[in-house]
Amino acid sequence: MKRFRIFLRNAFFAGILATLPLFVTFYFIRFVFVKFSGFLLPYFDLLVIKYDIIVPPYIVKIISFIVILIAILFIGLFAKNYAGKKLLGAIEQLVSKIPFVKTVYGVIRQIVDAISTTSGTNFKKVVMIEYPRKGVYSLGFITKDTSDFFNEKTGEQNYSVFVPTTPNPTSGFILIVPESEVFELNITIDEGIKYVISAGLLEPVHKNVSVERIDVH
Repeated sequence: MKRFRIFLRNAFFAGILATLPLFVTFYFIRFVFVKFSGFLLPYFDLLVIKYDIIVPPYIVKIISFIVILIAILFIGLFAKNYAGKKLLGAIEQLVSKIPFVKTVYGVIRQIVDAISTTSGTNFKKVVMIEYPRKGVYSLGFITKDTSDFFNEKTGEQNYSVFVPTTPNPTSGFILIVPESEVFELNITIDEGIKYVISAGLLEPVHKNVSVERIDVH
């Protein structure tokens, strides 16, 4: 009887682990859709009343959702060109002068910058180093070769290695690590980030993951 209870318990938890990602994904998409589609609903209601037309509510929500997505796309395109960068810079300067608002905006800006950093665009390689002590290894990301300033101080080639925290990879430590103590993992940046976020549960899927010392050349 005890074995049967253990079997049922394990099966139940296996079911939770199998369905949880689906439920979370579904409710996240639902949340985004409801928020985006509801933003323009009052304006569509005014048009419906003014022109006396009948539009099913779900059609109005879909149209509102599509309009918001298109607006975000155009804002993104505008923000990438010279005029858009200048305008956004001017807006940021204006916001930075408003009490309380500048604090809230500054925090959100830091979070967005941190997330964009962990997307992998600023990381070069996934590495493994002995940290926080000898015999214990941590996964990190090379951000760049260090400058001559650090190399001259230590007398050898060094790397700037970002060691993220788990499960939040937007925070961590920047370590100046000698080349001889840096081991490259032949995996992608995305695989490294997934490993950190999952607290080591999602290991790299390569059949032959090799570890080798960094070659500066």
